[in-house]
Amino acid sequence: LGKSGAGKSTLIQLLLGTLEPTEGDVHVNGQPVSQYGDSVYDVMSVLNQKPYLFATTVENNMKLGDYQAVLEDVNRVAEQVGLHEYLQSLPAGLKTQMEETGQRFSGGERQRIALARILLKETPVVILDEPTVGLDPVTEYSLVETLHQSLQDKTVVWITHHLMGMEKMDTILFMEDGEIIMQGTHEELLSMNERYRQLYTMDQGL
Repeated sequence: LGKSGAGKSTLIQLLLGTLEPTEGDVHVNGQPVSQYGDSVYDVMSVLNQKPYLFATTVENNMKLGDYQAVLEDVNRVAEQVGLHEYLQSLPAGLKTQMEETGQRFSGGERQRIALARILLKETPVVILDEPTVGLDPVTEYSLVETLHQSLQDKTVVWITHHLMGMEKMDTILFMEDGEIIMQGTHEELLSMNERYRQLYTMDQGL
């Protein structure tokens, strides 16, 4: 958690090995992340604010996560991300072309398609980089619920400035000016930290 410029994106770069720490080490599964090279993307997937979707079918965009995936796999992940029924209602179904996104697919639906791609890839770690930015509150709530449900067997690193869904996280790190200034579970921070309590109240619109 943290506002823009707090150091959240820098943390992602360190985790992916695209940025080297000036001191200390970053390890993933007991190995220095620098040893992974490009293969780090076999371990970690990233869902960001504006995932890139190619001018091909919805099915092909999902199968970028796994070219070997069969139709049954694609339908399974479409179901997991809450898109199966909607896609079935389209005349071309999974064969619908993504270049029609301007008219046909909303921001929330685009994120779900990108999430389905990640689920097909089956990396044990998923980094969520502000995936709900720009979505209306109802869509954001629905997507947050979907993310928690579909990624419950993964290690999830969630980068956000919103406190929605924080009660479901195992550990919260609150960053400011490149430093961690609060750390704990949602319940711990809510009961012991006045600033967190105020931010949560504001974020909930209470």
